[in-house]
Amino acid sequence: MSQPHRVMAVVVTFNPDSTTVEALLEATRVQVEHVIVVDNGSCAETIAWLGRACEGRARLLALPDNFGIAAAQNRGVEAARALGATEVLLLDHDSVPEAGMVAHLCAAADESDAAVGAVGPLIVDRASGTVAPLPHIVDGAVRFVPAPADVPTRCEYLIASGTLIPLEAFDAVGPFDESFFVDQVDIEWCLRAGRMGHASICVPRARLVHAIGDEVVTFWFCGHRHLAVHGAGRDYFYFRNSVRLIRSADVPQPWRRFWTWRLVKLFALQTLFVPHRLERVKAMWRGMREGLRLRERGGPLAAASP
Repeated sequence: MSQPHRVMAVVVTFNPDSTTVEALLEATRVQVEHVIVVDNGSCAETIAWLGRACEGRARLLALPDNFGIAAAQNRGVEAARALGATEVLLLDHDSVPEAGMVAHLCAAADESDAAVGAVGPLIVDRASGTVAPLPHIVDGAVRFVPAPADVPTRCEYLIASGTLIPLEAFDAVGPFDESFFVDQVDIEWCLRAGRMGHASICVPRARLVHAIGDEVVTFWFCGHRHLAVHGAGRDYFYFRNSVRLIRSADVPQPWRRFWTWRLVKLFALQTLFVPHRLERVKAMWRGMREGLRLRERGGPLAAASP
């Protein structure tokens, strides 16, 4: 990028933890020009303290209802554009960037030989301290492999939180698909960007502490195993949107095979080992049925809540 960077952060919140949001704002505001907090229909009490937390540190855009993370991100991007942003940094309310993260992302974008769709950090799980591997297609199959120690590397997708997107790339690829509501929004956008020649690049020197899942369930199945899970409502959206991607003619075959197997495995594990089994089975089954009913993109949107 030859133009000066005007990075603005877009933080999406929904009834967040106040301590984490405070840490997020403190860590982010010194790394970007502006912070825009887009609240997605939190309760009145949360809106009140968010307003106080944002004073002098961020602009609060409070949406009247929960329109989904894709819609909130799109509105945040447009608010950043109106302030003169050249790039947006997407953040979830449960993420905290480490010092220098944005500078490392900008430097990697400047030095990239590829057309950049998005650059993102390594994701460090807050609970375990483990670093998330990167998705690649190797020998015709999806594989998750450790990131190189210090070299920016292309990958299939980046999770939204911590991702830096040049507005030029956002305009070329298009906005986030709001009909997805939540789950697979970032993956769909990165795969779309890749089809259009815009790379997703992970920058190992940049790091983001992030909560992966709402909780971790431990169970015995040929050894001790751990599974990060969300609530049953998220199961509905994950299954619905994964089925939509499997059915999409634009999604590479390795990803179709990967999600098909993952849905089968998740359905079995959550039915057998995760609490609130009946509620989860109903949510997963309804998500699969709805995913089969919807058109690939732009189909009729299911109810905003599961």
